[in-house]
Amino acid sequence: MIVLYRKYRPTNFSEVVGQDHIIKTLKNAVSSDRAAHAYLLTGPRGTGKTTVARILAKAVNCEKPKNGEPCNQCPVCNGINQNNFLDLIEIDAASHTGVDNIRELIEKIRFSPSASKYKVYIIDEVHMLSKGAFNALLKTLEEPPAHAIFILATTEIHKVPATILSRCQRFDFKRLSVSEIAGKLAEIAKKEKVKIDKKALDLIALNAGGGMRDAESLLGQVISLEDKEITLEEAQIILGTTDLTATAEMIECLAEQKYQKGINLVSQINNEGYDLEQFAQSLIEYLRKIILLKIDDNFGKNLSSEMTEEQIKEAENLADKITMPKLIKIIRLFIEARKEIKSAAIPQLPLELAIAEMDISDNNPDSGSSHLQTGSKIKKIKEKTSEAISESLKTSQQFIKKAVPDVIESAVKKIKPKENCDEKNKVNKSGISQESLNSNWNLEEVKNDWNEILEKVKPHNHSITAFLKTCQPVAIEEKKLVVASKYTFHLERLRETRNIKIIENVVGEIFKIKPEIKFISEEEARQARYDLEITLVEEKKEAGDLVNSALELFEGKVV
Repeated sequence: MIVLYRKYRPTNFSEVVGQDHIIKTLKNAVSSDRAAHAYLLTGPRGTGKTTVARILAKAVNCEKPKNGEPCNQCPVCNGINQNNFLDLIEIDAASHTGVDNIRELIEKIRFSPSASKYKVYIIDEVHMLSKGAFNALLKTLEEPPAHAIFILATTEIHKVPATILSRCQRFDFKRLSVSEIAGKLAEIAKKEKVKIDKKALDLIALNAGGGMRDAESLLGQVISLEDKEITLEEAQIILGTTDLTATAEMIECLAEQKYQKGINLVSQINNEGYDLEQFAQSLIEYLRKIILLKIDDNFGKNLSSEMTEEQIKEAENLADKITMPKLIKIIRLFIEARKEIKSAAIPQLPLELAIAEMDISDNNPDSGSSHLQTGSKIKKIKEKTSEAISESLKTSQQFIKKAVPDVIESAVKKIKPKENCDEKNKVNKSGISQESLNSNWNLEEVKNDWNEILEKVKPHNHSITAFLKTCQPVAIEEKKLVVASKYTFHLERLRETRNIKIIENVVGEIFKIKPEIKFISEEEARQARYDLEITLVEEKKEAGDLVNSALELFEGKVV
């Protein structure tokens, strides 16, 4: 049985899909008998480079060409179609990379064609040739025999030396649009007497990545069902992928803040056996297109090889529903989620967490920036109070020396040590001391070894490892390690005695101590730091207030 992409390979220029700009030029060159001695065909895989090379070889040697097209009836055309024509030499550069292979070719090229006007050499994947092989080919390309034509094909034009490029006529093949591929597939399905849903054809075309060969291979895979009427659902099952409808539906859920529906959609896709990593990739690619549509209204014209016209319009509608900041946030969350799917104990968990974080962000718009805002507030408090405190202490010392009795001086001294007291003993409302919130080398060491801790916890409990990936160490006080969790709904599991025991054993093994682990939320960590800063400011302010009280009591003044 012949595979579809070989069975329905174009035999003349008019059957080639999507490369009209190239076909027109080549047909004119053949019809006017002005074929070049060397051609370079470049472009994505499966877009027709080798096929066009073979048709060109037929056209220049055809005994009865018509308007630049081969007749496909003469001995030359039949010989090339049946792969037994001696004057057509096809070389796969991937397996003939050496200089000796090219030298052997050059030695034979001086012999005239045996049954045609030209000897045609097709070198596929020419970028795979070695440097020596390119150098050996260079002279022949520059001054080839009159009876020889070279057709080079490559998917990686940047690897072909400039000296080779300058000696060839270059033609760039483009990716085919979804509609072009779907139209060709519909013709093939009709010839194969198989009825297939239009949406299924669009799905195959979308997954072909702009290449006709890949599309025909996927169609053959779907047709293997031996079902005379193939639906979109059957195509999805065989290809193991979802169509853009599910992707667009998910993004619409996020745009309209229907997060519960979004999580249910993830569960549904997972239960139906689709690849969640591929689904996440599809989401990222779709979101990228929406961002580009928001930046440039005309970008939709560039999407014809990736989406149908209806899908482009749907993407444009979604672009109007989501703001740019939210789009950027969503795409970053899904990029992280995609990275975590492979290692997650529960495959759908990273996607669900990404959606949950969007829910939290929308319901608490300031949550993402609260830490920065708190830091800004503290900085302002410090700036406003530092000068006042410094001045208060300075004036109090002068006053004490000159006017205040020893008993008041003693009282002031009782307050002053508070300012310089051992801050590591101060405990805020969350039960975390100042020392535990200040970074030190012990904390940095734990942060540096955090990945090692995760790896050693994994054999004991994969789920806890997944939760710990969203946590970070924030403090160390003596042997107590304080860890902040990004998601509050993880804390219940993390605080379970058996899980804490596992983590404490792993940390103890790495750092040679008997540690105590405490889990808090990120919000608690931020509040703890804020409480300590406010406490410090209030105590310093109290020292200044006492001096003012002394001045008022003794009716004194600062000299």
